[in-house]
Amino acid sequence: MCRLEKFYERCKKSFFFQAEDGIRDLVRSRGLGDVYKRQVLIDLDPPLGRILRYKLLIHEEPNALSKNSGFYKYDDIIPLPKLIYVENVLKRKVGWYQISDTEYIEAAWVQPVFDRPNAVPREPLPEGGALGEISVPKVPVYFEPNKLNILRTFYYQNNFWVINLEYDEFGKAWYELWDDLNGLSNYVPASAVRLIKPEEVTPLSPDVPADAKRIELDLYKQEIRAFEYERLVFQTLCSTGIRDGLTPVGRWMTNRKRPCRRMVNEPGNPNVYDLPGVPWVSYITLFGVAFHGAFWHSNWGNVMSNGCINMKPEDAKWIYRWSNPTVPFNKYYYTEETGTQVDVLTGFGGF
Repeated sequence: MCRLEKFYERCKKSFFFQAEDGIRDLVRSRGLGDVYKRQVLIDLDPPLGRILRYKLLIHEEPNALSKNSGFYKYDDIIPLPKLIYVENVLKRKVGWYQISDTEYIEAAWVQPVFDRPNAVPREPLPEGGALGEISVPKVPVYFEPNKLNILRTFYYQNNFWVINLEYDEFGKAWYELWDDLNGLSNYVPASAVRLIKPEEVTPLSPDVPADAKRIELDLYKQEIRAFEYERLVFQTLCSTGIRDGLTPVGRWMTNRKRPCRRMVNEPGNPNVYDLPGVPWVSYITLFGVAFHGAFWHSNWGNVMSNGCINMKPEDAKWIYRWSNPTVPFNKYYYTEETGTQVDVLTGFGGF
């Protein structure tokens, strides 16, 4: 039995506890108040982790300076081990996954995932398509169904607009996914996509007046706080711009939204990125700064982005549903003149 198989056997009996409302059990991520009572679910399928670094070292202690005994490669899928937190030299709590008594990997570079293939719905897609979410750790992408040339890879919790269902000559079902940047099509096995139901994106606290909702983004603490009538109802860690000014301080609002977006940087920018399927995008500026889910790191509480506010996808979904405006379920892009107030604070007493 290989090392990963032995590790998997040790983890098979583990359970993963998750709050349904987007409020997580990880450090400093919580929801408060009667509106969002915690509902704990038990997932019986074992949680997995996708490696996010090209060489993620396995350390003998939960310390980046300790000796290493090996490494995992980018996109390796492993059973998700026990998560622990230790204090680093800066007196900050840092997450580590404990594989064994002498094997640890940094949690910042592991994406928690599940492997949940889907039965293909018998009913046809709605006119205009439907929103879908990748429900497996990773899936190859093709220009045409069942061709040998793989275009790229999509990942767990990526969102896409599904525009067609096709069957190849072998009877295998494929979903055609719309590329919102260039208008071209991508194809993935239909079993890898979960169609999102309307009830999953119904608004949260719809009876609370728009002017009674407010969001604070604390750049110093790398923390998001949401308020209703000045009562804290949601709080979680995030990751903002890696340099001062990338995430602009000031008062903004969430008046533009889309459930998914392929995000690329400007031509000539040395920090090249191309990220399809970024989920639950709530813009706060006209030049593209937004709350959105991130699947390329788990380094919450630390600056990581080119200006946007990176969040766990489930937390970004909470902001998307709770903030104004409310996006109609069949809309890929939606905007209004007003939205929820967002105060981006330095963390030192104000803007």
